[in-house]
Amino acid sequence: MRVLVTSVPGMGHVHPLVPLALGLQRTGHDVAWATAPEAGARIEGYGFRAFPSGSAPGAASAWAALPPGPDLGDVPPRERRAQFFGKRFGGAAVRMREDLAPLVDEFRPDLILHDLAELAAAPVAAARGIPHVTVAFSGAVSESLVEGIVAAVSEVWAAEGLAVPSDAGLYEHLYLHRFPPALGPAPDNANVRFVRPVGFDGARAEEAPAWLAALGADRPAVYVTLGTVVSGPAQWREILTALDSLDVDAIATTGTQVDPAEIGPVPANVRVERYVPQSFILEHVAALVSHAGAGSMLAGAERGLPQLCIPMGADMWDNADALAGSGASLTLEEDQRDAVAISGAIERLLKDAAFTTAARRVAAEIATLPHPDEYVPALEALAHG
Repeated sequence: MRVLVTSVPGMGHVHPLVPLALGLQRTGHDVAWATAPEAGARIEGYGFRAFPSGSAPGAASAWAALPPGPDLGDVPPRERRAQFFGKRFGGAAVRMREDLAPLVDEFRPDLILHDLAELAAAPVAAARGIPHVTVAFSGAVSESLVEGIVAAVSEVWAAEGLAVPSDAGLYEHLYLHRFPPALGPAPDNANVRFVRPVGFDGARAEEAPAWLAALGADRPAVYVTLGTVVSGPAQWREILTALDSLDVDAIATTGTQVDPAEIGPVPANVRVERYVPQSFILEHVAALVSHAGAGSMLAGAERGLPQLCIPMGADMWDNADALAGSGASLTLEEDQRDAVAISGAIERLLKDAAFTTAARRVAAEIATLPHPDEYVPALEALAHG
């Protein structure tokens, strides 16, 4: 069968889909990918054909030209996602549909597999009678978030001659939920299924840097990441000061937006890199400090690591709250992020065995969830009615 995968171009949206796409490809199915041009080379490097979609005049893509988000300064952090999500991704879906609809008509997929944030796939699929599968990248979406999506994508559904359904089509056929029950309930819908959040970052074992072998060999090691797109130099300075005061080894990755040269003096016990596949790092460390992006948080949870969450936006507050509810992490609020608070939190995670015990419980539960490969027969059956 032919399968079309559609997604937002960010790694946090692409990577959750890759294990399912690879499972289908290994079974002999023809799998292609539609996403923004800037992600095409990465997708092709993973072994898929990439169709550039969502191009915007005068910009790299509709995603690069997302409309400004609402003014969130006065919105409590945990309420920001509901106000942000629909407007941002709904706006991009208007332009995405213009490329996706003719692509679907030409490629004629039997099944469409799409990222939760790629909101053009559902109406395009529904208008053509093609079954589609939503793959969530983080936790359950709230009623208010769904209401915001519905309002934002009504234009896209209307362009396909359809009225937008009350769930924006998210649960029409199959919805794969990547958070284990320990991190909170799944969406309350009969088409929701749990799937194991298998980590994927495109890493190949032979590419692991040689210096990693010594990380954590003589004392605990800590991995710090603030994601690939949302951090800035100022956020790193307090973190580096905190690490300097601890008897640990540390590896910090600054992401694509921050030049390591901009973050100031680096302590002797810290190595700073722009990007290293986290699968290489996590097996060497005793704790993870992150922005609570779903990819980083779930990768640490899968390995049973206690975590310090420093959320900054999007779904990160929800993710941090979910992990804290399991007992496996600590969260620093926006007014608690000085070096003293950061170092104290890391020290607690390393010394209090209760955090590691809880983290290992979460990891054990993740291991019981169905592997993405186990869904291949269900996807085949869905495609064939």
